[in-house]
Amino acid sequence: MTALTRATKSTGGRGLAPHGSASAQPPHPPPQLQSPTSAELLAYFGETWHLYDWLFSGVAPEAIAMQPDPLRHPLVFYVGHTAAFYVNKLRLAGLWQDGVDAHLDQLFARGVDPATANDLQTLAWPTLAEALRYRGTVFDRVRLFIEGLDVCGAITPSDPLWSLAMSLEHDRIHFETSSVLIRQLPLDVVTRPPGWVYADTAGEPPPLAWIAVPPRSVELGRPASGATFGWDNEYGQLAADVSAFVATQNLISNRDYFGFVSDEGYARRDLWSEAGWRWRSRQAVERPRFWTGSVSNPRYRAMFDELEMPWSWPVEVCAHEAEAFCRWLGGGARLLREVEHAALALDAPRDSTGDSIAHPGYNLNLRYGSPCPVASLPSGRTPLGFNDVFGNVWQWFGDDFQPLPGFVPHPYYPEFSQPYFDRDHAALGGGAWASTGASASRLYRLWFRRHFFQHAGFRVARDV
Repeated sequence: MTALTRATKSTGGRGLAPHGSASAQPPHPPPQLQSPTSAELLAYFGETWHLYDWLFSGVAPEAIAMQPDPLRHPLVFYVGHTAAFYVNKLRLAGLWQDGVDAHLDQLFARGVDPATANDLQTLAWPTLAEALRYRGTVFDRVRLFIEGLDVCGAITPSDPLWSLAMSLEHDRIHFETSSVLIRQLPLDVVTRPPGWVYADTAGEPPPLAWIAVPPRSVELGRPASGATFGWDNEYGQLAADVSAFVATQNLISNRDYFGFVSDEGYARRDLWSEAGWRWRSRQAVERPRFWTGSVSNPRYRAMFDELEMPWSWPVEVCAHEAEAFCRWLGGGARLLREVEHAALALDAPRDSTGDSIAHPGYNLNLRYGSPCPVASLPSGRTPLGFNDVFGNVWQWFGDDFQPLPGFVPHPYYPEFSQPYFDRDHAALGGGAWASTGASASRLYRLWFRRHFFQHAGFRVARDV
């Protein structure tokens, strides 16, 4: 097991190399579950665990006790959380009889989704050393468990081993969500890990352009007989006839969004929803969370460094900010809907598995350790001309997060999706640069409260 310790300072290296480089390999797609071997599962587990350690290796030990986001637990919780998930789910499935540490198994068990910081319970957290000992014990036990498996046939949602696949993908989800927290730490307690690359920051984005999408019939939902793991909200089927609309060819860039900031968009009440204005006023927000420096001459907070503003990268904002930009743009501009995203991505390029994870035209699966310039990966361009329909940053949708017809909560994790089907949580889609495994699938469905931060931006649509 790799310890979560501070890495040696990176000095101008390229970091995680792009696909095709001899110096690094992208993470593997999730294992095919139709006939997996214990060796394949073990390799995927090892890579999954290493990715999480690699991310946290960029955090100074003294910062693990910090709470980077007032809506989330201190980082030490996330050191132990993914490990505890393996323990609790394998026990729930009947594959393990005993836990590792009764207190820590429960303390690290469940994350949070508070509407406000006042809703977050204060708990007594263990030290980093205690959390690492727990994590190390879980690693050894899971590794031995997988080594001893004799897998016969497919692993399906009704199989106890689905709990293992679920634990692996939960680990990958928290690589991404933990990266958002680490990105909010002070710069003096983070160091870019060796092998972490940022995309090129130079240049300007293309002008805002609109593309027409003709009426299209789409279907949402993961096939019940799919070959890889899926979360419960991905199952079910929704068939929809999508009316013609227009949408921006590219994700909204930092340069595009700067117009809104410069026009005092954050001070104009008429541009904000009621909930959005409450959030903006309460937090005294004047610019995107990951912009630093002055409002008029901003710089950019990447994962581990402050950079010159990459004007051509997609802007990263919460849903309230995205909605306000749409009102500022005018002319009926609005956020894309989930079925409209499916319509414009209907004929998007796919990889050899029929998915998007390994396709070179998308900034997914840690191709970079950051967003990249919009429209910079032409092999991912759709026949209609849209760029970045998958990857780069998540895309906020104008929809509330809702189940697909036929949804059934999975008994190993019934609270994964069901509590969030409401008007408080917005849907997102498309994946981001930090999405790996099943999270980098074109079928993955994400949701967050509209004032939460993620590696998320947006595309603008209009009716015709």
